[in-house]
Amino acid sequence: MQKGFTLIELLVVIAIIGVLSGIILFAITQYINKGKDSNIAGNLAVLVPAGEVFYNISGGSYDNFCNSDVVKNAISQMPINTVVYCSVDDDTGQKWAACAKLFGNSDSAFCVDSRGVKKEIENSDCVNTVAATA
Repeated sequence: MQKGFTLIELLVVIAIIGVLSGIILFAITQYINKGKDSNIAGNLAVLVPAGEVFYNISGGSYDNFCNSDVVKNAISQMPINTVVYCSVDDDTGQKWAACAKLFGNSDSAFCVDSRGVKKEIENSDCVNTVAATA
């Protein structure tokens, strides 16, 4: 009687390990993207109270808010390759909006604005939402 695995048994075990590894890698990628999305939402949410402080300090206007250090710092803390849009109403300087595309769902974006609204929207509406502010 011979001990050991046959070639077929060895190939079956390798195939099973390969399939399980693929499933695990797919799940891990989804968790990483959810973490990136949480990072984006958290960093954009910080802009709401920061915007109010900026408004009070700058004499009742959001002019140059998108170019301020607080916005630049929030964007720099986001994952690499995050696309962020930010705009201030050019006419009155009384409102602003910022929006970033999400990683987990390529059809979604997270937006915040000067009213304190924080929500996930369609990716195609991201630019329009920010542009509507200006």
